[in-house]
Amino acid sequence: MLNNVVPVPKIQGKIVKRRINDTVYVEYETGRIYDRDRQYNIPERVRIGIQIPERPGLMLANKNYRIYFPKEEETMNEEAKEQVESYNQEREHRFMLRDLFDQLYYEFRTLSRKNPEGVVNENKVRRINRILEPMAEMMKEKEYARFLELIPEPEEKETREGESVLTGMSYGDVALLLTQFKAAMTRYFQENRS
Repeated sequence: MLNNVVPVPKIQGKIVKRRINDTVYVEYETGRIYDRDRQYNIPERVRIGIQIPERPGLMLANKNYRIYFPKEEETMNEEAKEQVESYNQEREHRFMLRDLFDQLYYEFRTLSRKNPEGVVNENKVRRINRILEPMAEMMKEKEYARFLELIPEPEEKETREGESVLTGMSYGDVALLLTQFKAAMTRYFQENRS
């Protein structure tokens, strides 16, 4: 289970990082076996975690980390503790945004089925954008972020007859926009499994 953020151990010659697809695994060399046929040592390694992409000095530890480094967390220096705490706060913020967005997304899917052509009022647009803005900011460095946009606020316009009419995005349009955000968030969390 990868759930504990720790600094990548600094042991000269014993820590190896191995990239497989988009994930960097951190491995610890536990020993070497001499191969008589090839006449050299073959290292034995175990995975101890996954490197956090945006914080290369940190990793998500697995159960092997606890086996080979049982007291490492207790002996962390203050700088390492601050890095871990800072990252945990960022991580908690990302998961909170994802949970809020998921609720919003499912709510709008339902509303768009009931009233697809109805215009979303100003209050709802503001509430939606309060969630979308930090999400867009979080993903701004990603290629797919350029396809994301916030919802424009509706406007009151007068008809030829002098009546005031609300114009803006419909529930169906907002549901489509949220679907794009949903796809981007899914990809973002796949790339940043931490």
